[in-house]
Amino acid sequence: MLRSLEYRHLRAFVTLADELHFHDAAARLHIAQPTLSQTLRQLELTVGVQLFERSTRRVVLTAAGRALLDDARTAVAALDAVMVRASQVGRGQAGELIIGYEVTTGLDFLPQVLREFERICPEVSVTLMEFDFAAPEAGLDTGATDVAFLRPPVDCEGLRMETLCTEPRVLCVASSHRFAGRASVTIPEILPEPLIASPTPGVWRDYWLLPEYRDGGEANVSLEVATCDAELQAVAAGRGIVVTSATTERYYRRPGVCFVPIEDLPPCEIALAWPDRSQHPALQPFLDAARSALATTPVAA
Repeated sequence: MLRSLEYRHLRAFVTLADELHFHDAAARLHIAQPTLSQTLRQLELTVGVQLFERSTRRVVLTAAGRALLDDARTAVAALDAVMVRASQVGRGQAGELIIGYEVTTGLDFLPQVLREFERICPEVSVTLMEFDFAAPEAGLDTGATDVAFLRPPVDCEGLRMETLCTEPRVLCVASSHRFAGRASVTIPEILPEPLIASPTPGVWRDYWLLPEYRDGGEANVSLEVATCDAELQAVAAGRGIVVTSATTERYYRRPGVCFVPIEDLPPCEIALAWPDRSQHPALQPFLDAARSALATTPVAA
């Protein structure tokens, strides 16, 4: 005697209860009729009662069978839902995806990417995590996020990156600064100036301080701040100047500061990054959604 019910027993029972015909029920289950008969005999032995009255002309539920049917339908439906859910998660069509972004990345296209991802994977729960200048890796270094929009370079090994766009780096100065109102500035003009920097040492902080142009010299860091708002407030107060992105100019422009093009400085990048060995099932669908959205979304430069 079987010691416990199995999914196949309940599925066979519910199907025969629906069809009340062995041939039709077996065909619906894609099994042979003798196999169906054996499965139902095993079920009746397990529960200890007869569930069907069988004759050459008809099959009907017994009182015990009628009593079991509603609970059996509920159990089968629940197991079906579990298997569908597991299959969806395995194919990246369900589950949770945690997306990080450095505060100035993705403002132009993140909404479009999320809408496209929701369209192709509506059952995946998306969590967004914003990171400031103190955490330019956007959670990938700690495993807090599964995929992230960031600005290279970052101090995090084992990442794969896909460049989404490039944009100019610009200089942000106080409205009273001598560079304010200029058509452009050059790197040699910037180098002696006091600069506001990220509070976290590393390649990302150094990138915005332009060390490759200093011949081994140190940047004059006047202040460290972690957020874009704090950075611009400090610039407006005359505490220093900032090399920043064109995105900052577009989205954070305010009274008291001016943005000036830097004519001889290469642009910065916005990239999508993820762990090289990631096996997250929703990652590939998200990458596909990002590529699809970016193919139809103009990114301001």
